[in-house]
Amino acid sequence: MLPAELLQRLRDWQAADPDQATITALDHLIERSEGGDADAVAEIVDAFSGRLAFGTAGLRAALGPGPNRMNRVVVSQAAAGLARWLVDNGHAGR
Repeated sequence: MLPAELLQRLRDWQAADPDQATITALDHLIERSEGGDADAVAEIVDAFSGRLAFGTAGLRAALGPGPNRMNRVVVSQAAAGLARWLVDNGHAGR
């Protein structure tokens, strides 16, 4: 069974996720973990422990829900961060 705090983080992630496919994938992982599936628990812990970071090849990771996977939420957040950096550093409109 998942700790209540982690389960709340998963539900918060789903609320921010515009992609029904990753919402559904996370629902299935949660159901499997609540049924005692250790692999599902490990997948959730890995997907939600840390954030995906830019490397030499940009953002690369397995597809799936969570801040440590490649998905629409992570790409949107990365694009917003890049846009903020451009504005903050005088590159807006160029």
